[in-house]
Amino acid sequence: MKPNLTCNDYETLRVSVIIPTYNRADYLPQALQSVFDQTLDPFEVIVVDDGSTDNTADVVRAFEPRVRYFRHQHNKGVSAARNSGLEAARGEVVAWLDADDLWEPDFLATVIPLLVADEGLDGVYTGLVRIDAAGNILPQFSQRVVPPADLFSSLIENCFIQTSTFVTRKRCFEQAGDFDPQFGICEDYDMFLRLSKTFTIAGVPTPLVRYRVHEHNIVSDTDAFCQFRLALTQKHFGKPEGNPRTWSGERRRAHAHAFRSVALKCIRDGQPDQGWRYLEEAVSIWPDLLGRLDTLYELACGDQPGGYRGQADLLDIEGSGAEMLKRLDTLFVKGDPAIETMRRPAYGNAYLALGMLSDQAGRWTAARRYLFQAVKANPRLLASYPVVRRLLKLCAGQRLVGLGRRVLGNR
Repeated sequence: MKPNLTCNDYETLRVSVIIPTYNRADYLPQALQSVFDQTLDPFEVIVVDDGSTDNTADVVRAFEPRVRYFRHQHNKGVSAARNSGLEAARGEVVAWLDADDLWEPDFLATVIPLLVADEGLDGVYTGLVRIDAAGNILPQFSQRVVPPADLFSSLIENCFIQTSTFVTRKRCFEQAGDFDPQFGICEDYDMFLRLSKTFTIAGVPTPLVRYRVHEHNIVSDTDAFCQFRLALTQKHFGKPEGNPRTWSGERRRAHAHAFRSVALKCIRDGQPDQGWRYLEEAVSIWPDLLGRLDTLYELACGDQPGGYRGQADLLDIEGSGAEMLKRLDTLFVKGDPAIETMRRPAYGNAYLALGMLSDQAGRWTAARRYLFQAVKANPRLLASYPVVRRLLKLCAGQRLVGLGRRVLGNR
């Protein structure tokens, strides 16, 4: 039974839910229903139709008068739609929901009390699960949060916040400004960077949003994503010109991770040649990327699609591993002295990533082989307790399983 809890209980913080949409009549009813199923009712629900050519208007009409509906005569882009919603919002708090996503019933009841309890808190984001076009939950989810003081520095590297997980006080936009219309993608990332520089934003790791992954996601356009992701970094940190070793650490990290991000996107979307060219740009700016396990882990996942990344039992580990190692060989043959210093860490992490994936897939023989190759490539890994623990587990594990089977077989 739904508790008798409304926005009147938080009358100092009226919540405006803004749903920008463009030709999402198939998913919009589910998004709207997830709002009206909230255990804490919002003050208002605003749908901004960015010039849809489908039956979006009919979908919204079925929810009237609970929805305020605004329509652009022509498609102007997601930033314009978000800005129209902001202009129309009458609440003190803005909660965003994209038309193909869903909120869990206690989303608002979890985040709004945090803002009520702490006037110094400006925004909140939550974890999420991914779903496919039919609404089935996918293996890959996100519960990453960082301390508010570290948010801007963390966002320099990548955007781990989804707009549908984010609520903030409307007054913050008065200082940060509108969404930038030059971005057809990454407009939310741009806004998160601006907001996190000035305001206090906290994370709740609980997955309270269902983020839908489907072929019509705006980020599914690989070329557009690469264009806007790199343009975003230039907007905030300048063009990647001159000798990277003379740049500030912040600028260097930002550009290196931007190129890494588009590299991984291309590889995931079946464009490995372009992806590895971008990766070469990334490590030429900041060779230390090759010393990061997360870089090599993503490369080891190859072209595994979003929503399934790291699902080892669905991955061709041998094939992806062979491709990654071949590409690394080519990268180091070019002889850049700065990159050459990362040879041992790169190969060590490459084999370690393959060992981790093989372990997760239950392929213990392959996992042991990869881990021994990792240590051989980079003996310093023997100083890592997690690596040694995994290696010991794999060496002992198969014997223990075999012993257990023999014991059970003799019963």
